[in-house]
Amino acid sequence: MSTLGGYVRAFIAIEVPQAVRQILAETIRELADQVPGNVRWVTPQGIHLTLKFLGDIPTDDSGKILEALRSPIQQVPAFWVQVSGLGMFPNARRPRVLWAGVEVQQESLSSLQQRVEDTLAQMDYPTEKQSFSPHLTLGRVRDGVSPGARRRIIQAISKASSVSRVVSEPWAVDQVHLFRTTFTPNGSIYTSMGSVSLTQD
Repeated sequence: MSTLGGYVRAFIAIEVPQAVRQILAETIRELADQVPGNVRWVTPQGIHLTLKFLGDIPTDDSGKILEALRSPIQQVPAFWVQVSGLGMFPNARRPRVLWAGVEVQQESLSSLQQRVEDTLAQMDYPTEKQSFSPHLTLGRVRDGVSPGARRRIIQAISKASSVSRVVSEPWAVDQVHLFRTTFTPNGSIYTSMGSVSLTQD
């Protein structure tokens, strides 16, 4: 692969509408008030529904990746998703990642992600070892938190999820983006390097 243009940190993802980001921002603020200092919360503007993380790729490969994805992605009909509930990885006993769930009306999301995975595998990008679990990352539990703090985190997530306050209106998924990450002192900035459209009815 050519390296003349340098490297960029890249991932393939679905854009999240601003209205959904606002709901997630409110959720993060409420949770942060309950567990101050124990979680590294993400910036709401940086939340995406990630389909595949690529890592550092040659900048020159961005066009090749988008072109390779075009035909497989265009075979998937546009579909609807919505945010619904909260959860924790790897489990509710020792949470490391806090996330908002994604409810899908069809199996199209799994089909879309698999097409992305298969296409990138043909371009020698490593295949994900874990099965695809769609989610929107809200924060990561800091290393070394006390057992008491961990219990408060679990209780906060469980309570917020049980009352079903974290729900969004459905939105249409009709494009997939190849994003680049730029690291700055004020946080990461995500910029689309191009997109591929799904089939429109």
